[in-house]
Amino acid sequence: MEQSQALFAEPLERQQRFGLDKGFTILTRLSLVFLIVLASLTCADVIARTVFSYSFAGTYELSELLISVVVAGLIASSFFESHNIKIELFSRFRPLGSSLNRLFEQLLSLCALGVISWSFMTKAMTAYEYGETTSVLGLQTYPVWGMAGAASIVLALIVVAAMARAVWEHLRGIPREKILAPLLMVGAVVSAGAVYVTQAGDSQTSAMFLVVGGFLSAYALILIQVPVGISLLAVGALAIGSYLGVSQALAITGNVVVGTATSLDLIAIPLFLLMGNFATASDMSGQIYRAASSVLGSRKGGLAIASIVGCGGFGAICGSSIATTATFGKVAFSEMVKRRYSTAVAAGTIAAGGTLGALIPPSVVLIIYSIIAEVSIQESFQAALIPGLLALVLYCIAIMITIRLKPELAPEVQTFDRKTAVEDLVKAWRPVVLFGLVVGGLYGGVFTTQEAGSVGAVLALLFFVFSKGFSAEAFWESLQDTARNSAAIYVIYIGASVFATLMSFAGAADLILDYVNPQETPHVFILVALVVIYLAIGTVFDTVAAVLVTAPVVLPLIVGMGYDLVWWGVVTLSLVEIGMITPPLGINVFVMKSVVGDRVQMKDIFRGVTPFLVADALRIVLLVSFPAIALWLPSVI
Repeated sequence: MEQSQALFAEPLERQQRFGLDKGFTILTRLSLVFLIVLASLTCADVIARTVFSYSFAGTYELSELLISVVVAGLIASSFFESHNIKIELFSRFRPLGSSLNRLFEQLLSLCALGVISWSFMTKAMTAYEYGETTSVLGLQTYPVWGMAGAASIVLALIVVAAMARAVWEHLRGIPREKILAPLLMVGAVVSAGAVYVTQAGDSQTSAMFLVVGGFLSAYALILIQVPVGISLLAVGALAIGSYLGVSQALAITGNVVVGTATSLDLIAIPLFLLMGNFATASDMSGQIYRAASSVLGSRKGGLAIASIVGCGGFGAICGSSIATTATFGKVAFSEMVKRRYSTAVAAGTIAAGGTLGALIPPSVVLIIYSIIAEVSIQESFQAALIPGLLALVLYCIAIMITIRLKPELAPEVQTFDRKTAVEDLVKAWRPVVLFGLVVGGLYGGVFTTQEAGSVGAVLALLFFVFSKGFSAEAFWESLQDTARNSAAIYVIYIGASVFATLMSFAGAADLILDYVNPQETPHVFILVALVVIYLAIGTVFDTVAAVLVTAPVVLPLIVGMGYDLVWWGVVTLSLVEIGMITPPLGINVFVMKSVVGDRVQMKDIFRGVTPFLVADALRIVLLVSFPAIALWLPSVI
């Protein structure tokens, strides 16, 4: 009985994958190899265009075809490995019981995978029927879409077989009376869904019900551990089907899937993630930290300041708060403790510094926000630079004030070694070149976002290949990590896009504006409420999930109040990142705790981040009071 329950708890355990683990590993690696080919092709085109004023014919359409293969492979692998974003805070809340809760999650995942597979295959059949070709090179497109659909369908069949086996193994040993109560709960959920579908079909009175019911249903699914993207996709597709009909719902979802799989803007996400992983594997984080500590470490509290500067520098390459925290937790914490820094200061500094990973561009979250808000990604990156540097400076000031007030938290000043500082600065030339080329080319208008990601990924790969830490195992691990994180983001983006379409059809923007009425309600009240909400959400939700889930509600309010969406994107990102170190549930604090283990208690890490929360509060006040802090740079470039 225990064996059956363990088997069912994870339907795609190794023994249930029918020996296809290697096949899907190959699929994932092949997808990432295509991504490197795409990046290399783009780099060649950028060099030819910049140096020789020549552009290769068909580069754009080849990129679209390669992107579709990459995205299809990533999405398939994410379902196969069950690697989708969940809200782990509620992991113990399983009203249907652990096993049935898992079954419900897998059923929804299977439905989502079925819709995605159908979208790819429908696109392939349409391309074949109409003889669709690329405009410049005249290449047939249906084979590409056919491969994407085939991979998804094969995976769906594997999931069905695994689920059937797991359900049988689990249920055959359970007394019938123990099954009745969970089945009644499932029946109640289905009945509520039926009422929701019926009511959603009415006209004017159904709009509020559709919007509120849609959000409550999505949040309920998220609460019971259904992945965020699948929750949004399931609710959005079901409600659109009831609102416009099943065929329209499938058509809309199919358009979202295909559009996502060919988006040149979205492909920048795995490219920047790949750049960050190669940079990590080639020890750029260590190079940045050693250079910063050599220059600043001789000051009182200098090593803590060096950690903040290092987090900012590495975060600009990595683009992820959690990755920056985890990486610098390994690099900097032991060194700070070795030099007799307070463990609370050391851990709190790194946890707070990790938030700079998403604040200083290029930022994955800003790419996603810019796409859904329909603003320029380049402008968003430009707008985020000064606020990101402001955060870095305020963090450094917070450290200096803290050490001044409590000198015992840091060791005495040490002798400055000019020779060592110069040597470490010279050794850190690789991350400087990487950041300067990517961000400089992006801000200077030389690159598009996708081209900047391509150049960064290829350059980071070259640095990695010629570094001491290069190995085939490290190379594939970098690709695998890129695949896992990229796939999770793509799934949640597809779900959020379908859900946003539902909100659009239901008139959510008009309902929100009618209810809040920015013309009568003081804007400061609305902004304060949004600040509090985002701080609360940031403590629980993944950054990407927080932005995507709230966008359909918040963006109409910002537009209604007449504020700039680029500015609000920077404010939103800042708020969510602050939430990641806010007690009692700051995600970055838990990441830091997982790195340091028993060496520091959780309460001490939260105590260590307190000065940085004060600095963050000041930064938010400045950003909201003076939007020019974010908007000045885009206006002059």
